[in-house]
Amino acid sequence: MQATAVNGDMILGKKPFFHLGLVVGAICAGLSMSSGAALSVELTWAELKPSVFGRRLITRNDSVVKLEVPYRAKDDRQVPVSVQASLPNGAKVKSVTIIIDENPMPVSLTVRPEQQRSSLWVSASMRFNGPSPVRAIVEAENGQLFMSEAMVKTSGLGACAAPPTTTLDVAAKTLGDMRLTQIVAPLNVSTIAKPVMRTKLDISHPNLTGLQLDQITLLYILPRYVEKLAIDQGDEKLMSIEAGISLAENPSIAFDYVSNGAKKMHVEAQDTDETVFRHSLQINPGS
Repeated sequence: MQATAVNGDMILGKKPFFHLGLVVGAICAGLSMSSGAALSVELTWAELKPSVFGRRLITRNDSVVKLEVPYRAKDDRQVPVSVQASLPNGAKVKSVTIIIDENPMPVSLTVRPEQQRSSLWVSASMRFNGPSPVRAIVEAENGQLFMSEAMVKTSGLGACAAPPTTTLDVAAKTLGDMRLTQIVAPLNVSTIAKPVMRTKLDISHPNLTGLQLDQITLLYILPRYVEKLAIDQGDEKLMSIEAGISLAENPSIAFDYVSNGAKKMHVEAQDTDETVFRHSLQINPGS
């Protein structure tokens, strides 16, 4: 079932959704790294890198890219992953990509800022299907690629196949609802005239992976997850985001931005059923 929502008004239609990558992922969903992990990690990344970045050089630099993840996840379904990009010599950030090597869809989140900035902070709640390296790769506008990586240990129970925490009927009642929360006071950055703010966007959506079983019918639930976001600050484009099944149920994405004094952010989200949710959210500094 296809549905398009504009400011809460739903227009229903019919369109089947099928994702071959998820079928392939389902075959591998139960797999996790063995104790001989080092070789496995190297092979996984060696296979992943060409499919995402081709033969481009990626420089490991933990000063340019600061990645924060827990050493051991408290909950494999909601693992915080934060990235601080700080490019040298005035280079501008073109994109920030988070890759979870051992997830069925490893390329988990890509953020593309519209503001011309040398620094950018993003954070998101992610699913980890098992113990895995996680990588943050920052692309500069001049084409340079910088990376930081870390290992996250998990229970190994397969969060991508974990059943939703609520029934789909209950989730449908708040589907696409959003909330914007200012999470810290304005940051003082001496190199720019306008303040840098941090805010968190919460989206009500089950983010179904296609690997989850209905606990009553024991049939796989069809995938349906948020795959695109466009965020504007007033009339100014702020950023676009691409996501996959690694983004947690009821996803939370936080980011910083240069304030232009606008009172509202306009958010448009689209999921894989081509349902579109549009909201104008009040910016409340200090809330």
